Amino acid sequence: MKLLPRLLLTASTLLHAASAMATDISDLIATDQRMQRAFVDRDVAVLDEILTDDYVLVLASGAERRKAQILDAFASTETTWETNETGDWQVRVYGDTAIVVATLHQKGIDHGQSFDSKVKFSDTYIRTRGQWRNVHAHASKAVDLAPAPAD
Repeated sequence: MKLLPRLLLTASTLLHAASAMATDISDLIATDQRMQRAFVDRDVAVLDEILTDDYVLVLASGAERRKAQILDAFASTETTWETNETGDWQVRVYGDTAIVVATLHQKGIDHGQSFDSKVKFSDTYIRTRGQWRNVHAHASKAVDLAPAPAD
């Protein structure tokens, strides 16, 4: 094979891979937004679709919440979300596995007490049958870090 056709083939392959990666990133952000919106809308079907059956959320305290616990909490009206929005996404895709790191702003009422907080989280997604599903999450309180002093 001559050098020019080989270079064109390589460039075409790289462009296709970059396009596929951009699509995956866009799909993951959209899935995350849809999942977060489901809390506000109390849309159990969306959460059931996105969270895998063995989903685990690890909170900053070390406590764990399983999918069934999260869905059961929807049966109670003790917690309502006015706002549950993410931003500042960092997405890494490794084939059919992806990590999404973002900041989540949550505002609402929990057992009669108002809350308004920012959470930093990382979610692990797997692609099954062409759909991104959340298998694991870790959340901690977001803190503003001061820049390190210059030496």
